[in-house]
Amino acid sequence: MKIQKSKRIEERLQKLAVMHMAASNLNAYVTHEINANYVFVQDIEATKETAKQFKEYMLRMGEFPFSVEHTAMLLLIQELLSKALVGFPDQIFSFLMWEIAKESKLHNPDEINKNPYVTDIVFKDKVQGDFEFRYEEYKPYELEMYNVPKRINEMGIDIPRIGCFEKGIKYPAIFQKSIKSVWMSVSPNEIYTVQKHIDMAKGNVLTLGCGMGYFAYMASLKEEVSSITVIEIEDSVIKLFEDEILPQFKNKDKIKIIKADAVEYMKNLQDGEFDYCFADIWIGVNDVAPYMAIKEIGRKLKKTKISYWIEEGFASLLEAYVYVEILNAFHGVKGTTYSSVSTNDEERIQDYIHRLLENEEISKPEHIDYYLDADNLIKLIDETEIVF
Repeated sequence: MKIQKSKRIEERLQKLAVMHMAASNLNAYVTHEINANYVFVQDIEATKETAKQFKEYMLRMGEFPFSVEHTAMLLLIQELLSKALVGFPDQIFSFLMWEIAKESKLHNPDEINKNPYVTDIVFKDKVQGDFEFRYEEYKPYELEMYNVPKRINEMGIDIPRIGCFEKGIKYPAIFQKSIKSVWMSVSPNEIYTVQKHIDMAKGNVLTLGCGMGYFAYMASLKEEVSSITVIEIEDSVIKLFEDEILPQFKNKDKIKIIKADAVEYMKNLQDGEFDYCFADIWIGVNDVAPYMAIKEIGRKLKKTKISYWIEEGFASLLEAYVYVEILNAFHGVKGTTYSSVSTNDEERIQDYIHRLLENEEISKPEHIDYYLDADNLIKLIDETEIVF
């Protein structure tokens, strides 16, 4: 990458630096606390009383669009932020808190209770090998990440999307006994991150990865969907699906499951054999390699529409490396990795981003914003011939 060393570009990078550091601290701390420590309100009535007083105060200052119940959640989030952003200026804290508040969500119980998969597929008293069907429960005001982060392109940062239920609620999950942890569940995160892919499904559909069959079931309910072919490599997952879940499907005749490696299957796929493909063979955004493998195959398919689970999350992760590449180019540094504790995966990603941007040029501050935009980065990846 080439970058002009103008004062305007330097000022733009300096402005981004502090916000990037704050957002990085925020996301790392909040994500860890919510995922690892089950953050929830201890004294609900006391918190609601504080929320009521806070809302009254904010209304005297101007508009405040949140209910008392929603404000109670925001107070809990604010407490997390105060620990994540120690030492950062008050204006940064206020900005990030407000952006998180706008993206926060006090869930309607119907999101779970009236979801067709939840109402139609029974999860009770079923055990198969290492897997146990059960209902997990969110505590009242237990925080959870309900969707991929919201990207603020002009700042080059991500804002976590945090939600909770006002009252406790149960949701279906599959518990894996060997790891003593939930393997998969129909949580708000699953519902929100998969919905747009369900909306796009039509005709003959291919889905890479089976899981609990949530996408397959929801897509099978659509009249526009003629068939769904599920690609899954794990025998235990296939058996679990075929024995316990598929028999409960309303339109089970639409479903076909094939045991195969998804990447190898895609390599031999005829363009147009399926109208739509939903790719979901990764656990999270750290699984860059399988995402890129399917992405690179997908470039060759013109007649089959492909969508990728949590692609916005992958774009955000990769943009962190883009930011480092821009800084390296500006300062004339070569070989610097994304993290101070370098891993082979990080080096591979940084090398890919370096090759992807090698012939790009930044001559004004707006170009920095362009390369830190998720849509632009995905477009660049789609159009390149460079392989991961």
